Formats: sequence, C-alpha cells, structure tokens
Amino acid sequence: MITIPLPGNHSPLSNLISYSVSPLYEMAASLYTLAQEAPPERFAYWTEEKLEQFESARLLKEWGYFVPLFRYGIPDSFDPLHTKGVMAVDDQYEYFVTLSTDHFVRSMKPILEAWISHHDTPTVSFDLEEDADYVKGRFSLFVSSYWQLFFEANWEAIAPKFVREAERIYYSLQGIESLTTYLQSISPAITYDTEAHQLTCPSNGPSYDAQHLILYPSYYYAQEPTLTKKGWNAHLLYSISEAPSQPKTPS
Repeated sequence: MITIPLPGNHSPLSNLISYSVSPLYEMAASLYTLAQEAPPERFAYWTEEKLEQFESARLLKEWGYFVPLFRYGIPDSFDPLHTKGVMAVDDQYEYFVTLSTDHFVRSMKPILEAWISHHDTPTVSFDLEEDADYVKGRFSLFVSSYWQLFFEANWEAIAPKFVREAERIYYSLQGIESLTTYLQSISPAITYDTEAHQLTCPSNGPSYDAQHLILYPSYYYAQEPTLTKKGWNAHLLYSISEAPSQPKTPS
C-alpha cells in the first residue's frame, strides 16, 4: 500500500501534488513505443512510418544498435522532473555532455538486464563495458538526429494535449473531491481515506509513505499507469490518451 497525506485544510493541494512534462522524456517515450515488438494499435501506423523514415535517413542500423536500451523501459536519465527544461537540440547536447557517464550507465543497466533475460547480450552492452563514453556520445548524436529529423514536428503536434492536461490537473487541485475524481479517472484503484486524510493505492511490494505525488502525463507512453517511488516522492506515469486502468507497481 502506498499512502500520500493530503491534509487539505492545512496546506494547498498544489504543495502535495504536482506534475511535470518534458519534451525530452516524451521523445524517449516515443522511442520506447517504437522499440516494442508489437506496438499499441494506435501507434501501429506511426511505428511503420517512423521505421521507413529511419531507413530513408540511413538511421535504421543505428536504431537497431540502441533498441535494447528502450525495449523494456525508459532510461532514468530522461526523468521528466530533471529534463523538463531540455527542449532544443542545443539544450539536449548540453544535457548529455554534462550528464555523468556513471549516471548514464546506471540508467541503462536495468533495461539491459531485462533485455538479456529475453535475448542474447547486445553489442551496446559490451560497448558500455569497454568504453561507456563512446556509447554516451554515440547515443547523444542519435537522439539529436532523431529530434531534428522526426520528433520535433511530432512534439509540436501533440503539445496542445499537454496544455489541456495541465488545465485538468490545475482544476482538480481545487479540492479533495475534485482531485480524487481526477486521479480515479487515471486509475480507479487510487482512493482517498477520509479518516486518515491520505491517498491510498494498492501495491504489490512493501507498504510505504510518500510525501508528494508527481504526475507524469505522456502521449507516447501507451501502457498502463505505473506508480513508483523515488526518495520521498511517488511518481505516477500515465497515458493521456488511454482508458483508465489500475497502475502497476514495482514488486
């Protein structure tokens, strides 16, 4: 059970609930969707189109090299809370240049481990062990090319969806009832305990308390809502174009 205190009479809900949107994270979410063997139906045509564009731009081989870094997750180095101000290509270049190599490698490790449990060890895994700086530089160039050639136009097209979602979140924070209604539209499993004055959400793992809930709406993350804990915060990643469902939680 995950619990988040909401003493609405003593503190504005905006101090306890926030949201974060990052174009760089959304780009990574699109690569996650593109890396799936069977992409969600609503992205089937988009995936086919992008792979054709990769081939035309001679990026298909490079994409094949990096697919293992996205098939089973989104690298933590794209965390929307830390990358929300990273937008243009120059911003992205500076972000990856200043990102420590150790952090880069750690963010890839869980996803690579998941890949290796299903497939042979990929070339990128060996290269990370031999020369992580080389992989980081190559990764930065690929991401920049993808943004400039393909994703920037996608972001401009979907940005209004995030504006509308921000408005929904803003109005939901006017009171406990409106907030509960909004969160249950994401996942009916999230409830408000009126006696304890806290949000509760079932968890497969150990129970814990969080002090803050950060919402991560995403267009390209077309999966079930996922609830995780980082430090004292609970992070809820969810699709803004999918029907409500129960969030997954780490076991």
